[in-house]
Amino acid sequence: MKKLSIFCMTVLAVAFMASCRGPQGPAGQDGNANVASSTVTVYPNDWQWVNDCQWMVTIDYPAINNNVFNHGAVLVYMDVDGTWAQVPFTFYYQEVITNEAGEEEVWNFSSSIEVATLSDGGVNIFWTESDFYDGYRPDTHDFKIVAIEASVYANRSDVDYSDYNAVKTAFQLAD
Repeated sequence: MKKLSIFCMTVLAVAFMASCRGPQGPAGQDGNANVASSTVTVYPNDWQWVNDCQWMVTIDYPAINNNVFNHGAVLVYMDVDGTWAQVPFTFYYQEVITNEAGEEEVWNFSSSIEVATLSDGGVNIFWTESDFYDGYRPDTHDFKIVAIEASVYANRSDVDYSDYNAVKTAFQLAD
């Protein structure tokens, strides 16, 4: 009887301890602790006219450390009509302009968007108009920055880094 009592107490203790924990979810996928991603909105007043030919904005991003800067990857994407385009790229657009005669004309423009990674944790994004004119600041734009540690980047040559959706899937990034 003593053995049965000890057995019942053991079963009750195990059942009680198990009930104290919440339900266990499914096993997770490999984490992305070594990959950081953020979306940054840049407004027209954030841009500064530099080099007498282009606009520049500096975005601080502490996830860019020495490891990332020297051996990892810093990826920058710009939202173009709901699609993330990897920087650098050339952005084509049109504007309707009223000429001196009062007639509307469609003018074609292009802007080159480039990025420079800063060793102290950030990026400079450069916006150069095709005519180098400083009269129009860039509009509001969203940029996505992804910083990938060297150990992760070195082992993922299978990822198409030019495609943000592929990067998002490969590293389980949240938008």
